[in-house]
Amino acid sequence: MKLQILVADSGEHTARNLNSLFSVLEDTNYSIGKYTANLNEAVSLVLSRQFDILLCINRAPEYIAAKLLRLTGGTEHRIPAIIISEQDDSQRMRECFLLGAIDFLSEPLPPEDLITALSRAAAMIHEQLIESEYRAAAEQALAALPHTEELQPVLDKLSAFLLKMEHQTATVELAADYFGFNRDYFGRYFKGKFGMTFGDFYKSFQISYAKRLLATGQFKVLEVSRLLGFSTPDYFTRVFKKHTGSTPSAVKK
Repeated sequence: MKLQILVADSGEHTARNLNSLFSVLEDTNYSIGKYTANLNEAVSLVLSRQFDILLCINRAPEYIAAKLLRLTGGTEHRIPAIIISEQDDSQRMRECFLLGAIDFLSEPLPPEDLITALSRAAAMIHEQLIESEYRAAAEQALAALPHTEELQPVLDKLSAFLLKMEHQTATVELAADYFGFNRDYFGRYFKGKFGMTFGDFYKSFQISYAKRLLATGQFKVLEVSRLLGFSTPDYFTRVFKKHTGSTPSAVKK
């Protein structure tokens, strides 16, 4: 699946000049999804989240890049923005970086520089997707547990623990240490609260996380296996099939 690029330009006259440059994208993982020379339309399109990457052409007399970045809010919610400038302008470059641009390229622009910038944006999107699916899977796993006023502090602490473990595999020992208990007591404590072992809970969370990643179509089985901390893709496939009845490859399709 190709990443969709929104091109926001300072003037229609530049579209023809950019055709040869964009032709280098034909055999890549990127595609021009939309071209606009209207600032208001560009703002609406960025905020719509229909596109993966913003490519803004910053030319006189409008110099829309900084305006567009301001109007589309903070970096947390904006798609990665790459600025192409008609000149090497350090002042505008600094302003765009402060507003969250991930790259500022000057013309004449070698095609390989554009590809490098797009690759950097793609890596950011990949990491953001991993984080988003992890947090969604954590919320799903927590929602499946019993919820009472008495259990809420435990659930809050369990939620914080899962977020802390985002980049590593959780174990009973790590969970027990986080809760301030020894391993055996924590095992009895968790099962007494939720009617299942921590191991069963965490495995259910991992399978949910794996399914979400695979369903995006952006991750190979090998990568999902690695992200979840399985020793081999074959072992991950066996565990996944045992819990879901399907292979990871079937879910990915």
